[in-house]
Amino acid sequence: MQVLTYLFALLLGTGLYLEFFAGLNWNSGEVILLLHIVFGLIFTALFLIWIVRHIRQGQFRSQRQLFTGLSWFLIAKYILIIATGLLMILPPAIYLTGTIWFWQFETTYMLTFLHLWGAIAATTGLLIHLGLRHWRRPASSSCGGER
Repeated sequence: MQVLTYLFALLLGTGLYLEFFAGLNWNSGEVILLLHIVFGLIFTALFLIWIVRHIRQGQFRSQRQLFTGLSWFLIAKYILIIATGLLMILPPAIYLTGTIWFWQFETTYMLTFLHLWGAIAATTGLLIHLGLRHWRRPASSSCGGER
């Protein structure tokens, strides 16, 4: 999980750079974009392996409604981020096969918007999730008195 958290932070940082600063120095933007794609694919593979086990171990047994709801929200956000990221690398992947094809500008804009703001929402949710992770309801006393 720690590796996924670090990779996500790296992806968020490189994604913010690409969105807001890559136009200022496109040569470094290409390198950052390539790193973002490579680390994104690594994150996707590790996340898919980890999330299946995580859901089986705890998601269905959780007794804290807020924590469980936030967990499902995070899973949905990560699926959105991964799906939009994979859709955005589809044109360059097709280009490598010798065919030139791109999404319409509006589609690219929408994918970028969903990818970026999904990542920001997931960051906020992840911070809350990690904060709630160690919180537990006080155990009820079976003898009815204080100990």
